[in-house]
Amino acid sequence: MPLTRSGLVPVSVALKLAGTEAQRFTVGGASVVVGTTATVVIADAVDDPTVSSVWNDQEFRLHGPTPAAAASRLTGRAMSTGAEADRDQPVHLFVRVDELCTYLGLVRHSRSTWSNGELNSCHLTIDPPLCRELLDIARPPNSPPVLPDLGWLDHVGTDPSRALELFATGWHPSTAEPHPAAAIPSSIPPALAGFHCLAGKRPALLGRQNFIHPLAELTTDSHGERLVFSTENQGCWDWSIPWQLDAAGTDPEVWLTEEDAPVPELEPLSRFLLQFSLYEAALTAPYKAFPRGFREHMLPVLESCLHRVPLRPFLSPIAPTDFLVGPGVVARIAAYSHDTDELDVWIGAHHRSALRPLCQLDLAWQRFDG
Repeated sequence: MPLTRSGLVPVSVALKLAGTEAQRFTVGGASVVVGTTATVVIADAVDDPTVSSVWNDQEFRLHGPTPAAAASRLTGRAMSTGAEADRDQPVHLFVRVDELCTYLGLVRHSRSTWSNGELNSCHLTIDPPLCRELLDIARPPNSPPVLPDLGWLDHVGTDPSRALELFATGWHPSTAEPHPAAAIPSSIPPALAGFHCLAGKRPALLGRQNFIHPLAELTTDSHGERLVFSTENQGCWDWSIPWQLDAAGTDPEVWLTEEDAPVPELEPLSRFLLQFSLYEAALTAPYKAFPRGFREHMLPVLESCLHRVPLRPFLSPIAPTDFLVGPGVVARIAAYSHDTDELDVWIGAHHRSALRPLCQLDLAWQRFDG
């Protein structure tokens, strides 16, 4: 019988699509059936990032070690020297709903990760994207957790270190065991010392896109004039502050150095560290949203749902960046170039449910994990 998207069929009917000589494997809780005619993937209708499941309207994620026969069919990659890639057969995606399977359509390989020649994860593109109603069937909404609140915003102008503390403790769980505080050198300004105290229990605060150096790894620049405390992820630039023996009571200017040409950031160290943390939160959050074709005149649409952080632009010497925030949401906004009014908007969320209010906005989404 012909299959239509969202159609319900018995599991036995879904499995027959694979054809004869079918091999059935379990990968991250999903069944992957490889036959002479097609590959069939049947997953549970859940919202659980640890198992194989629908991630958003355009992507299915298969998690876990995958046998060679399934890996070759899903990725089109030859699994041994001299073997031919297995890429000619279609891949059908279903989700289990009660005792039946809902058909989501054909999927294709997008990207994957491997270790020692074994497929560990595979992202499959769903095209065309699922409508909201079908997405809610394939990935039923979870009860939202308590999201980080915005009380820290009240302290940005008067006590940025307090604002950072409140933001960090709400966004990053404490993952390290308490330990005796290390002696802070007098050459470390209070804002940076406080940041490292927070990072002692929350290592993620040191960054995963760009990095704040551990205290033991702080160095001066080649001229011995500035203390280098942070580095861009590819080493294209670093951030530093004026080096002095006694920095107690100071909130120094921050310098961005690219190709040995230092330029000051607009905010002093205490507010810079808050900006750094917001930037990292947006880029490394588990759930993301990217609007398509977003231009400057569309900012009021986003600001109707999110609050602007009252700080001068971050990364001002190379890519001036502003921030909008909501409960459990940080949006990073930067211009693509001086020649266009198009903006690069990257929204990160603490939990999938935090993005839900944004789906009501009149915006086109390139990716939306809510």
